Amino acid sequence: MKPEVDYLKKLLQAFRDAPEPTTNIEELKAAGLDCKHDPQFEFHLRLLVDDQYIENDDGSRDIGFRRSCDWHPSWGAVPLRLTSSGHDFAAALCDQTVFEKVKLKLFSTSVSTIRDVALAIFKAEITKRIGLPL
Repeated sequence: MKPEVDYLKKLLQAFRDAPEPTTNIEELKAAGLDCKHDPQFEFHLRLLVDDQYIENDDGSRDIGFRRSCDWHPSWGAVPLRLTSSGHDFAAALCDQTVFEKVKLKLFSTSVSTIRDVALAIFKAEITKRIGLPL
């Protein structure tokens, strides 16, 4: 499985749209993300945790995911939050101009590379929009 820019954007947008500083599996489910039947959810959420864009509210990497002895997944509703770096990534990827450029050019790369490129494009766009260098 490879990281998908569309899915990352949808996941990060759900975190940004949360009404509180933290969200949980139930709110993500309500936002249209299928944690139980879509392996992309586990895959992308874990990648975001690996690169420290998402964490448990207590600062740990516990996202409430467990597997039973027969390998069935289960999710607990632990409080999850975007880190500062995660907010930067979300802001960049949720900008339509940035998203279109990233989606067009980066179709098979790591999440950290997607983030780095998205932020570079985002900063260039901001500079262009406000006319001041960052």
